[in-house]
Amino acid sequence: MDKKILSNFIIYFPTIAYIAYTIVTKEENSEIDWTAVVIAACISLISNAIGRQIKNKVEVEDDI
Repeated sequence: MDKKILSNFIIYFPTIAYIAYTIVTKEENSEIDWTAVVIAACISLISNAIGRQIKNKVEVEDDI
């Protein structure tokens, strides 16, 4: 798998997977679960940071 594709996967997949999980397990007619919103934001920030590091590392290797 190409590292750019891997980095994009790492950036987007964890957040999408968590949001899908919360939608599936959400009770009907319930209000916004702010804990889930905060957790999704944290997952998004962490996965974005890891994915960007991988993407930047690939770009540096391509320049050499």
